Amino acid sequence: MPPRSARSSSRKSRFSPKAFRFGVTSAVALVSAISLGACGGVPEGRAAQHPEAVAAPNGVPPVSDAAFASAVHDLILAAPGSPERARLLTGVLGRQMERAAARFRSHETGRGLVAVIGGLYLLHTGELTNDTLGPAARDALREAVRELALRGDEGRARALYEILLRLTPPDGKPEVQGHLDALSAWSLDELKAGPGTIATGSIESASVARSLLEPSETAKIDALKATLDWIATALDLQTKFREKKARPTREEVGEAVRALHSGNDVVAEIFLRDADFTGAVRALARSPSKESIRPALQQALDAMSPKPSASQWLGVLHALTPSAHDREQDDDEVMEDRELVRAATFGMALEAYRVDPSEPESAALVAAVLQDLGLAEASPAIITEATRAHHDARTVSAALTIVLRAMSIELEVNDFEAVRRTYTAAAPLLGIAGARELAQQLQPSAANVRAMMGEVELEQGSLPTARALLTASAAEEKSGSVLLYLARLDRHDDQIKAALEDLRVARDAADTVRDPALHGDILLTMSDLARESGDAPGAHQALVDALTVLVKGRTEGPAEQRAHVEQVLARVLDRFGAKEKAQQALERAFEATPHDKRQIAATLGQVVARAFVRKDLLAAHDGLTRAIASELGDDEIVYYALWVHLLEKQLKRVNDPTPGRVFASIPDDGHWVGKLAAYGAGKLPASDLLGLARTKAEKTEATFYQVMDARTSGQGDPGDAGLRSVLRGDGVDLMEELIARELLLRASGEAAPPLPAGVKLP
Repeated sequence: MPPRSARSSSRKSRFSPKAFRFGVTSAVALVSAISLGACGGVPEGRAAQHPEAVAAPNGVPPVSDAAFASAVHDLILAAPGSPERARLLTGVLGRQMERAAARFRSHETGRGLVAVIGGLYLLHTGELTNDTLGPAARDALREAVRELALRGDEGRARALYEILLRLTPPDGKPEVQGHLDALSAWSLDELKAGPGTIATGSIESASVARSLLEPSETAKIDALKATLDWIATALDLQTKFREKKARPTREEVGEAVRALHSGNDVVAEIFLRDADFTGAVRALARSPSKESIRPALQQALDAMSPKPSASQWLGVLHALTPSAHDREQDDDEVMEDRELVRAATFGMALEAYRVDPSEPESAALVAAVLQDLGLAEASPAIITEATRAHHDARTVSAALTIVLRAMSIELEVNDFEAVRRTYTAAAPLLGIAGARELAQQLQPSAANVRAMMGEVELEQGSLPTARALLTASAAEEKSGSVLLYLARLDRHDDQIKAALEDLRVARDAADTVRDPALHGDILLTMSDLARESGDAPGAHQALVDALTVLVKGRTEGPAEQRAHVEQVLARVLDRFGAKEKAQQALERAFEATPHDKRQIAATLGQVVARAFVRKDLLAAHDGLTRAIASELGDDEIVYYALWVHLLEKQLKRVNDPTPGRVFASIPDDGHWVGKLAAYGAGKLPASDLLGLARTKAEKTEATFYQVMDARTSGQGDPGDAGLRSVLRGDGVDLMEELIARELLLRASGEAAPPLPAGVKLP
């Protein structure tokens, strides 16, 4: 089962505000942004020294989830080789391996592997003891190494097998040793089979990859030897070619060029991954091509003092950056060397940060790499000192961008508790950002962060918490998106007057003016509220205004915005009874973003939901089929399949096997998606769903499916009480709520108004 993508657009009754989407900012952009805010000198600090491990204290429990972010922060600042660092390593890595094992059990293989790798990146050479990784380590490592082996990642697989060999009881060691023997045989076969540079390059790649995860002197020495051999064979090939004693293949030449271009950097990076600059200097002195060491790197290493400062560490990092950038652009560059660049950058940034946690550039680098390594929730704690020390607008804005990126990363995998922990860890940053002299200069702002958290709480059905966050955000910064959410909450609580006032303010907000889709959605909601209040003229005028705005704005902006506009336009056209025009709008939305799965999900979710409401089985089947062909995630498709299945039951035309195949393909692994699939497959009665729901939003969904199951089975629903109970639930931002409202509107028999003559439709 693939990882479930959170923030599923089709699950929401409207698209999420674009203003909250800061998750795609690259680590390089984050670093550039925050480092521009820095100024002043950096104090001297202690040298990085990583002796063999201090014995990890026995019986140290894993840190709690609530304490995880601060524990990672304290671990990074702890002195190398100290008992405090050993204690923190045991607590942090014990928790990390527990998380990894749980993710593997939940079939979230990618997240489990990232968690294992991220934990091992926190270790320096010599720090691993038999207790450091905690009791869940063997299970987590076994699953991780299985995944690496399937990928053909020999180097990292060997690293994990070496660690497993240490942790495995005697009766299990022969099996692990067998895998290690097979990998050793592979290395010998590589050396025997291929030409010099190809063979040594393959061994170098695997050895370097192993050294990234296995924190042992043996792994480091093997990586160095393999790299020096690789450089030597490249030089030998170069000499033979110049003397016309060899005619190498294109592949041999390419590998030789790679060795001569980046080999010395690789030698240094093997040691800089541990922030061991003296080891890097000694290793470079052994290089067969030491005369080709790049001057910038040599000068930066020569400038290191016995107790390097943060600025000196950053000097070495910058000296490697141009080469690293060139290597990242090289399509022929192997993954292991690219990963080594990141590992070395992380190692040096960690040491610069330990020496001076108020230095913005190293703090941003550490935070960015932690996010990539599955430790996103710790990143706000990492950047707090630097933000306090350099609280100018650019630095604070960059820090808030890091927070939003961390929250987005956790949202992508539906880890809502991690989002909450990330937001909690960001509290000091939000306090800094709330200063009156800064608030108006920030982009993103503290209001954006609060709004994003409010949106998450709304999605989870935590309505009081959502209201508090959204209200605080709106007080700091008027946003049409946020005010629309507050209006939806007011509508849920039957505070229609307050909802309309929110919408009037939202209509004139700056983000509304820039976004015709948001503008149209606000006007459509105003129309619905006016109609429900008995104000027919007001409802009609707001609907005409929405149509005008959307038609005018449908060709503006990027593809994502155009798709949003068409989605809202389809809803407005349905209000006018223009069903063919509405369907055409949805087709244009689908065509606007043919490769954007989030937008495809939003469009097709609306297609299937609309077909369900209109009892159009052909259109519902078409939407489901296209969703499957678009390879959307289980957490999207299961809902479309349920709506199709319920419609088939209602129309008594169950003749398409597609919904059943969808339900059968989704395992009941404890996740809500699995429970819904079991219900759809007939393995779980609708009445049991409510007891299995964990969040308030899930309870609202369960209520909806229980009501619809009864209705489609022919049971009466006097006064539509069941549908109204869905609206009283806490799923304010769910598609089920929108479907329930649409069904009630159709049941009212209210005639659709005619299309205005002055608006030219596409």
